[in-house]
Order: sequence, then C-alpha cells, then structure tokens
Amino acid sequence: MERILPVVPLETTGIDYTLTGDISTTGSFAHGLYLSNSINTTTTLIGGITTTGSAAYGLVLTNSSNNNTNLTGDINTTGNDAYGLYLFNSTNNTTTLTGGISTGNVGGTSGSDAYGLYLLNSINNTTNIIGGITTTGIDADGLYLLNSTNNIIHLNGKVTASHGTAYSAGFHGTSDNNILAFGRGSTFITDYYNDGTGNTLDFTNLGRAASYSYDWTADGGGTDFLLTDANKPLVKGSAKSRGVADMDDAGNRLYQRLSQINSSLTNQQRQTRQGQARGDYWIDSYYTDSERDTVLQEVNQNTRGITVGFNASGDRDLAMDVIINYENSDAGYGLSEQTVDSNSLMVGLSFPELMTAMDGSLAVKFLAGMSDNDRDVKVVTTTPLVSKQERITDSYDSIYVTAGAAWMQSLYQSNHFQHDVLVGMDINHEQIEASTASAYYRLNDRDITQLVGQAQYGVTFTGINERLKVNGSIGLAHASIIDGENQRYTIDGTSVSYRADKSDTYASASLGATYQLNPQAYAYAKVRQFDSHDDIDGTTGNVGLVVNF
Repeated sequence: MERILPVVPLETTGIDYTLTGDISTTGSFAHGLYLSNSINTTTTLIGGITTTGSAAYGLVLTNSSNNNTNLTGDINTTGNDAYGLYLFNSTNNTTTLTGGISTGNVGGTSGSDAYGLYLLNSINNTTNIIGGITTTGIDADGLYLLNSTNNIIHLNGKVTASHGTAYSAGFHGTSDNNILAFGRGSTFITDYYNDGTGNTLDFTNLGRAASYSYDWTADGGGTDFLLTDANKPLVKGSAKSRGVADMDDAGNRLYQRLSQINSSLTNQQRQTRQGQARGDYWIDSYYTDSERDTVLQEVNQNTRGITVGFNASGDRDLAMDVIINYENSDAGYGLSEQTVDSNSLMVGLSFPELMTAMDGSLAVKFLAGMSDNDRDVKVVTTTPLVSKQERITDSYDSIYVTAGAAWMQSLYQSNHFQHDVLVGMDINHEQIEASTASAYYRLNDRDITQLVGQAQYGVTFTGINERLKVNGSIGLAHASIIDGENQRYTIDGTSVSYRADKSDTYASASLGATYQLNPQAYAYAKVRQFDSHDDIDGTTGNVGLVVNF
C-alpha cells in the first residue's frame, strides 16, 4: 500500500498514531511525516518513507517534546536540502528507525546539503538508527548537529558520506556533550567535524568480544572527542581495543576443563564405595554443550573428551588408578568475534578409596597436563575513508596441575536404595604462556590458581536382578580464582590490564544407569545438566565401560 500524505503538520498532545503502509510524496517541502508542536505523542509507522523534491524531509519534528516515534522501514529522499530525519528546536524526543536512511541520487548529481540525520537547536533527544546512512550530495553529512546539546545517537549500521566535501558526522556550532554510541553492526565513522566540547564516542554496546583498531581524521576547532568503552580498556589517541571475553571466561574454561575428569572419578569412588568389583580398566567418554545467550556477553562452548583409568593396585589393598584424559574443545564469544580451539592431554593418579572411616571413604587425585590452543580474533580496522574487518590468529600453550580430595559418606541403605553425600575440595592451576597476535596485541603470561569446593547428594537404585543400577545426584560447586584474575597485555604497544571474572557457582543435576553386561564387564551412561550463577548453562552426556580380564 502506498500512502500519499499532505504536508500539513500533525499538531498533537497525548495522542497515539499507528500507520501501516509506505509514505510517498512529491514536490518541494513535501515532507513524509511532519510533527509540529507535538507533545507526549506516540507515532508508529510500519512502512517506508520516500520523498522527491527539494527540502522534502523524510521525518520532521519541530518545536516538539517528549514524543516517541517508531518507524519500521527505510527513509529515502532525493532532493537538495532533503534531510532524512530532521529535529528542529525539539527536546526529550525518542526516535527509533528500524531501517536505513538514503539521501541524493547515485553519483551525487543532486542531494546537496541533504543530511541523513540533522539536529538543529535540539536538546536531550535520543535517536536509534538500526540500519545504515548513505548520502551522496555536496556537503551532505551523514550526521549533522548544529547548536544541539546532550543528545544521544545509537548507531547500528554503516555511515557513508561519499562526496569529498561531506563528513560522516559533524558537530557544528555549540553542539556540546553529545554521545555517538556505536552498536553491533556499525562500521566506524572515519571522518569527523567537531566544533563542540564534551562530545563522546562510545563503544560500549559493541560488547566484550569486540576488537577494533580505529584511526580517524577530525576537522574543526573543538576539543578532542571523549572516548569510552565500559567493557574493557581503550587506548586513546584514536580508539583501539581488544576483546576481553576470552580473558573473562578463563576461570570458567579452567573449571569446565577439569569438571568432567572429576565427574568420572566421582563415579569410580561411588562404585568402589558400594562394593562393585574394580575393573582392570575403565573408559568414560563425554560430550558437553554449554552456552550463555545474554546479549553482549554470549559464550558458546563444545567439548569432546575421553578419560581412561588403568587399575594399578596390583597385589596392594590400596585402590589406585592411572588416569589419562584427552579433550578437544572450541569456545566462541560474542557474535563469533573471538574463538578459542584447544587440544589437551592430562595424566595422573587417582585413589578412589585412600582410606575408610565412620562409614565414609576419602578419595584423592593428582593430575597434570598441557594444551595447545589456537585463538582467532576479528578486528575492525579503519583508516580515513576505509573500513574493513580482519581475522588475526595466535597460538599458545597452557600447563595444568590439579590436586584434590573428596569425602563420600553413606546416609541410608536398604535392599534397593543407597543414599550418599559427597564434599570435596580441589585446587587447580593453569599457566598460560604469552602470545602475540600480529602487530595489534600481545598478551603476557598469566598464571591462574583456582579453588573449587563442591557438595553433592546422590541416590542409587538397584534393580531386582541386581544387574541394573540407576543413579541420580544433585550438586553445587563454587569455583573462585584466588590468584591470577588480572590479564596484562598491550594494544599497539601500549600496556593495559583487564581484571577478569573471579568466581562462579554451578548447580547441577544428573541421572545415569549402570548395567552388568557379563561377570567381566559393565557399561554405564549418564546425562548431566548444569547452570551457573553467571548464566552459563549446559548439558553433558557420558558413556563408559569397565572391564575385568
């Protein structure tokens, strides 16, 4: 549906409008949607706006305040002085455009002074543009502010002012204390004009995983821009930063790297405690899918691994296993701005029943290993009039050491049910070697020491034929970095430091079954669900086999 609207402005107070369909106008000053002297009005347009003619603006608010205007569609103008979105002498308005703005004809033959967004004598307005801005005419800036203060512009698209006389963004006259906030999907503006003071370029809404190396040109007689990124260190001059999502997640990755080994060893401790015959070897394979879908803090990790235990007790009464574990994992952060792929191997000793007393048993373990890690970071790089994305990679090794003990106490036992409680404490350490990612970043060595406390309640049901056992458990674990939460690194040669997330608490529930295949072997399977205080949740599936010769 195409709607032709008259140029007469809407003068309203406290009225809500909903318009469906496209708006198209022809002629000088034939504005698409025109609000004048409007107060506390909500206007919703589900459609686009097209104007043809000089000074024919797409959307106009003049002498208006406290309005909420929402457009779902593109704004296109073709005449000289035909602004896409224009606010004049207006205050405290919120305007959201889910679409792009385009002014002028291809080739710049018309559309001179046709700004994409123009704020004139306007104060305290918020403008959200979820799309790009393209202008082609002479002096047709993408964003143009004149004598306008304390406005916020949220940009989530590319700004292209293609004519050599035009700026992507211009702050003119007494345009002070405005904020241009870059969001996801935005391509950084590389040519500015700034006569104002206190104007801010804010990169916070790019998220923790975003990396950028940003050089620009800025004309005008105003002061330098203020630069902010609330998520991570930012090197000023131009604006350069490295995503910190992988640094922030290091404690969670360390906990999850060892939690599956601990789960396998807890299973062996429980089976030993319940009097099941110890096999000559056992195999436990697992797959974990975990994620956090919180906006700007996304994490997604997939893990595949296998743990093998060899009975090394021999003729001794002391139960002892030699443990070998191999694991492959891949973690992604943000909208795939950062990835870490790891292959790791750990070996050690486990004593599933070091001692027994008071109807309980103590298990102890010692393991060490190392991993080979490949890291991939997407960097938005800009120089004047050029913007692109680069993928840079680096590799580093990690060394792991862990030691811990767990006490399992029987609570109640009947013919078919056995109840137990487990409490344990582990200390984990990871040494991460320094690495360099092209000329942009260098990460220093980092040593992380983590203390993990856990408590678990379990119940085992034994079937009538005693070949089938079903086990369920609920647990709580708290992992806290006691040393090494700071990651020191350099951005383009400038030293900075990031203080990472220090602790997390994990709640889990599992359900598994063990089946005696023959007198020499039994198999088991388990599903475990976990959720953390930091909103990381996941599911693990295990299958295993215990064999006697």
